Amino acid sequence: MIVLREKIIVALDTAEESSVKELVASLENRVEVFKIGLEQYLASRGKVVDYLNSKGKKVFLDLKFHDIPNTMAAAARQAVGHGVWMFNIHVTGLEGMKAVVEAAETEALKLGVKKPLIIGVTVLTSLNNNDLQMLGNRYSAGELVLKKAALAAKAGFDGVVCSANEAGEIKQKAVGDFLTVCPGIRPDWAVKGDQKRIMTPANAVKEGADYLVIGRPITKADNPAAAVEKIIKEIEGV
Repeated sequence: MIVLREKIIVALDTAEESSVKELVASLENRVEVFKIGLEQYLASRGKVVDYLNSKGKKVFLDLKFHDIPNTMAAAARQAVGHGVWMFNIHVTGLEGMKAVVEAAETEALKLGVKKPLIIGVTVLTSLNNNDLQMLGNRYSAGELVLKKAALAAKAGFDGVVCSANEAGEIKQKAVGDFLTVCPGIRPDWAVKGDQKRIMTPANAVKEGADYLVIGRPITKADNPAAAVEKIIKEIEGV
């Protein structure tokens, strides 16, 4: 069972090292997991992962690998060596995804560490049905998410990144403990931003979201710690 406070993953989407350290300091007694995306990872040359590890925090490395099987497998080995708790790749070819799982398992065994959770990226929550149609896709966002989730499970992934709108159906169809990691989480009191397929924290948990990825409603709040507590109170009764 996932501890309540570990359900919230705070997205540190900023290039400023001082901002990261200030946020972590203000949230370290309330948040266990932080997401590092492309901006902060590149800005810190990857050192932000070491910093969070030194603080005893779990790192969700959100770099969304998408390449040929050999390159993704090599990247997976580096992620294991860097000590991340979770990383993600786009759900694409089955061969490449299986290569990632095998590489991560082998590297973890070699280093004597626990394998990170491997999570498949289905459809970005900034995309809707119109966006997908413009790309020539004949499926709706929900349909495509379910198809990709099934493929990720077949590859041996631990779960998927998806909108909370699809979390419930994914959980119903999944075999075993298949995780749903849900961005696009917006409390009623927060600005919607550029996310299109969104849901409140409480409703997301009701739908079956295991982890809630939340950035600006927390990081841009006047009091980030108070924002976290507000969200925790919202979901603890679900």
